[in-house]
Amino acid sequence: MLIVACFALPSSASASTLSSGQVRAIVGLLEAFNVSQSVVDRVTLVLGVSSSPISGSQTGASGLPLDPPVQPPVPHVPPVGSVYPSSNVGFDLSYNALSYPSERFSFGIIGISGGKAFVHNSRLASEYSWTQFGTIAPTVYMNLNAPYGSTVAGNITAPKSCPARTATTTEPTACEGYNYGYNAAKDAYTYAQSARVSSKLWWIDIEEANSWSPDTAVNDATIQGAIDYLNTRGVRAGIYSVPRMWNDIAGSDFVPTQTIGGQAVSIPTWMPIGISNLVSAINTCATGTSFIAGGPIWIVQYVANSTAVDQNVAC
Repeated sequence: MLIVACFALPSSASASTLSSGQVRAIVGLLEAFNVSQSVVDRVTLVLGVSSSPISGSQTGASGLPLDPPVQPPVPHVPPVGSVYPSSNVGFDLSYNALSYPSERFSFGIIGISGGKAFVHNSRLASEYSWTQFGTIAPTVYMNLNAPYGSTVAGNITAPKSCPARTATTTEPTACEGYNYGYNAAKDAYTYAQSARVSSKLWWIDIEEANSWSPDTAVNDATIQGAIDYLNTRGVRAGIYSVPRMWNDIAGSDFVPTQTIGGQAVSIPTWMPIGISNLVSAINTCATGTSFIAGGPIWIVQYVANSTAVDQNVAC
């Protein structure tokens, strides 16, 4: 699959910048990924190349091939158990989304939170209604942070019994972090229920824009607490983050656990790649490595430009 990684092209790429071998490799990647025709059309529109199958090698005036033959990539194997059928494209909306995309889409993901724990998305009901236009059941995400600020009061004393703080204690403990994460997920779930929003998969957004402890053990406990609460409601949890942020916040060796229906299941991951294009997102699905050991990449987020709504492709 190393040859595929060479074609994470910027959105400004055009046919004039591609060799015939590169074009064949891109088409081969799409075929190996079994993408739908609508996705192929969107990719070829971005790249400015034809989506018609390319076979054989092209030759110059000398009769010799212009490029060496390109070995087709190994067929992509979709992750087991994903709720998003492979190659489907969707959008995600946060509490501050300015408009709804006009393009057709397969799935929508909406934020329950208003950017941080215990803060609600006031547009949740409206955004959830919009996701019904997709062909796949909508899913949701919640924001999380460590126990700091005004939302700590009343949210760090249960469900676990934590040792009392001393007069000199200023930083949260791992026990308090667990309780805070548990209650943050409970608060978000209760708010979603009040808006009649339901999903069997919840993503937990882990980003440095929110407050986190310098002690990764506190952050790990906070994340695990949120997962554990969601599991009590029969909801599977996944993690949205990027490798660098995840390693800084949770530590590279932290592997959250979860149990659904008495069975241990993996933690799927949702990876953003910033301003890019669909080809790059597909490449990440095919060649990327999850930031959680054993956690399959289910979807990859990309943004066509700085003003676009976040787009996603299912791996």
